[in-house]
Amino acid sequence: MERERLVDEVLMLMPTLMRAIGGPDPAEMAEFASRGIPVDVRVSPGHVQILIALSRGPHSVGQLAEALGVSASAATQLVDRLVEHGMVERRHGTADRRVVVVDYAPRMREVALRLMEVRRRRLAEAFARLTDEEALAFVKGLRTLSEGFGAAPGEEN
Repeated sequence: MERERLVDEVLMLMPTLMRAIGGPDPAEMAEFASRGIPVDVRVSPGHVQILIALSRGPHSVGQLAEALGVSASAATQLVDRLVEHGMVERRHGTADRRVVVVDYAPRMREVALRLMEVRRRRLAEAFARLTDEEALAFVKGLRTLSEGFGAAPGEEN
């Protein structure tokens, strides 16, 4: 298959995949607004990646930077913006008060976890149709494409 057709096919499929996984729908946006979270805020892919990482529990900025493949200063900038909008907050760790962890703001936790669960379920259902080898090849290909754009995943362009 010629590369140009493959590139066009990827361009055609990506919006379909993103629609299938889904961004916040009007009801979800209304829930954000009811919790005092601005609905007109521009949330970059890096911000979304921070929110996804936090769905697995609180993280230090260093852990977030590692998860996103960016520098600690880039992760700090992403977190700063989310703190400004009341989506996440920083607090001292329970085991070591010198450690600062980032977690969802209390008003954000429930809705964010529900949003993530819906999207994880949709993606898991689609992945269930793939063999383990196909799923691994798909993810490896996405990583390679992302790296080909010259920025680490999560890095602001």
